[in-house]
Amino acid sequence: MNNIHQLLQDSIEDFAISRSERKELKAALTAISGQKTEQAKVRQMAFKMATSIISEIGEPAAMDWLQAVIKLLYANENEIKSNAYFSPGDDCLNRIRRLIAEAQRTLDICVFTITDNRIVERIEQAAKRGVKVRIISDDLKSEDLGSDLERLKQAGIPCLYDITDAHMHHKFAIADNTTLLTGSYNWTRSANTVNNENIITSNHPKLIKKFGIEFDRLWKLLS
Repeated sequence: MNNIHQLLQDSIEDFAISRSERKELKAALTAISGQKTEQAKVRQMAFKMATSIISEIGEPAAMDWLQAVIKLLYANENEIKSNAYFSPGDDCLNRIRRLIAEAQRTLDICVFTITDNRIVERIEQAAKRGVKVRIISDDLKSEDLGSDLERLKQAGIPCLYDITDAHMHHKFAIADNTTLLTGSYNWTRSANTVNNENIITSNHPKLIKKFGIEFDRLWKLLS
């Protein structure tokens, strides 16, 4: 943080961020990408610096400098990021568990079935720390031996089931309206240990919006 403070101080002395300063500052800020507390400290630091020079260079120039710093601070979070994972093996399982663990506000889950306790434990933990969790699943699969839907309902997590003769065959989840996870992978141990399955994660806003609309449509339909 001291290094970032010095870089900001150096750039504000001439009221603009030079190309070399931008490169150094971007590297330093990339190191704290996704660390909300540290990013908030930098944001506050930059705001104080900008405020302190308004009388000297004027508000427009000070705000231009501040805007440039904020843009660098959150540059990596504005990039489209996608990845793919495959099973058998733990890659899909670990990514699902990480998605759930990293959720801060909301977690919408729409999956055919949930029988893997290692995933269920993470869902319960998310609900306990205040994440608003909603689950949609298939009605027939919810009655299968080993299904954990009743356990999740007992934990106070809202769960809705498909009510048609057809299956609710989706497998996707959305965390905080910022990360989408979808693919063929059922949330079961056999998907982890035996089946050839896949999941994809993405922060693409249009994809997240479309899947969010579908989730809300089903939630309203089944409520």
